[in-house]
Amino acid sequence: MPASTPLWLQRLPGDIRRRLELAEAKAREAQSETHAQQALELVAVLAPRMPFDEALDRYVEIMKLGGDEEEIVRTRTLSLLSDPDTGADLARERHRGWGFDWRYATPLGALRFIRRQLRRNAEEDLWMELAAARAQEALIRTHFKHALGFVDILEDEAPPTQAVSLYIDQMAIPHVLVHSVYQRVLARLAEKYLPRLADAVGDDPSPPAPRGR
Repeated sequence: MPASTPLWLQRLPGDIRRRLELAEAKAREAQSETHAQQALELVAVLAPRMPFDEALDRYVEIMKLGGDEEEIVRTRTLSLLSDPDTGADLARERHRGWGFDWRYATPLGALRFIRRQLRRNAEEDLWMELAAARAQEALIRTHFKHALGFVDILEDEAPPTQAVSLYIDQMAIPHVLVHSVYQRVLARLAEKYLPRLADAVGDDPSPPAPRGR
């Protein structure tokens, strides 16, 4: 657990803390795997336009990865790229070169080249935005699953909302994802924790008849 572990968490039984530590480790593993898969997807999209390492740099940039997390994601993605089947598929789409050629060696040709590059840049900007959204959605699904694991472990020790908040803090989930993860987990928990209408009104769930004047 991080040095800033809440006091209430330190007071939990040792077996519960160990289960949480294991759950956190599995969540981090799943997070890295999700990043690697999404990075590989972007590498595949950009393979005809740029080398693999440059495409991977783009993913790291749009997802704002840094430090140990960046290194782990790079290593995981390169490991996936080393797979013979994956490598063969991407090799067929490898960077074919987009440099200047003699067809553009006139004033009109140079203008066409510039316009072509601008269109290409605009297209790639759109791809980056779409790739980031897809990766964020995949990460939300991953965190949703593992946050529920924290809730299960702490079921007899803390309210579910506290368990979800603990997961978010321990995993240092980026701010842009926090609301979505929290909301989705609580929406699922509502099915379990909210009282049923029938339980609230008795065996007959129909509303009471209006009183006469």
